[in-house]
Amino acid sequence: MGLKESFEKLFVKREGIEAEADHADVDLEEYEEDLREEVVKMYIKTAELTDLYDIRELKKEIYAGNILILDISLPLAKEGEKLVEKAIKDLKMAALDVGGDIAGLRDDQVIVAPKGVKIERKKISAKQ
Repeated sequence: MGLKESFEKLFVKREGIEAEADHADVDLEEYEEDLREEVVKMYIKTAELTDLYDIRELKKEIYAGNILILDISLPLAKEGEKLVEKAIKDLKMAALDVGGDIAGLRDDQVIVAPKGVKIERKKISAKQ
């Protein structure tokens, strides 16, 4: 059987089968209910570190088992590296306390992961 015949077979309307019978309407409500009932174990949250008062809330998220992506650009620009170093030290202690991990993404971003999540420091490269 040639390629032309194969395509013709795919696209020829079959006798006794209506075109509308090729698809069915699916009520998605029952699936949406399943999603609402799904237990979420972890969230990925973004936050902006503005000062040391933010550390308390950020630690709560770490202890709750969430992944944090932190923007640290504001305190770097305003107050310099001392504030950021103190904040990172506190967050690192919290991450280690729960068996998690912490790493820099860029000069102005940090990621904190909970227990069971290891941050790979090596970048994925297509050239390998």
